[in-house]
Amino acid sequence: TPNLPLDRGRSSLVDVFDGLAIHLRADWGADLPPKRPMPREDVRFLLVHHSATSNNVPDPRSLIRDIYAFHTSPAKGWPDVAYNFFVAPDGSVWEGRAGSLDGPVTADATGGNQGYAQLVCLLGNHVDVAPTAAAQVGLVRTLAWLAGRFSLNTYADASTTFVSRGSNRFPAGQTITTPVVSAHRDVTFTACPGHAAVALLPAWRRRVHN
Repeated sequence: TPNLPLDRGRSSLVDVFDGLAIHLRADWGADLPPKRPMPREDVRFLLVHHSATSNNVPDPRSLIRDIYAFHTSPAKGWPDVAYNFFVAPDGSVWEGRAGSLDGPVTADATGGNQGYAQLVCLLGNHVDVAPTAAAQVGLVRTLAWLAGRFSLNTYADASTTFVSRGSNRFPAGQTITTPVVSAHRDVTFTACPGHAAVALLPAWRRRVHN
């Protein structure tokens, strides 16, 4: 079940769910520790992002390291990569923010819902191009595992409510209702995760529930 202890073994891949193994953060960032501690969170929903980078990803490790450099730079100032997990075009899944495999670490780039959402980022740009079939399988399995892990309702049009901590779309203190599996654009003014990905969200929600 999703709540069984993680089988780390000696492999860089951790089996977490039927058909889902996740690369440890150390696979790409053993020498890139977080800049400061990151708090735990009260997970109420799941947020889908894209990296808005090239869809040609020959080496996910290298791309995630580039994302780390940008996210921890003065331009963003975050303590680590913003996302809890990454999904590559080949379907491989990678632990992002340190500690995400062990529990609910608070993410960034969440549009005012810091403390309430786990983030899964598709590596690539999906404004016009849909994620590969392999990436969609990896994404759906990751979302299903997280939903089970945190006892989130995925039935039909399941939604959740939280109080915004301030974004360009919702001022701090406003009560927000959003689907349990949401797109980044649902909680802030952004194109993320791209029109081609958003068009697939209803199908992904059904697949997550199934």
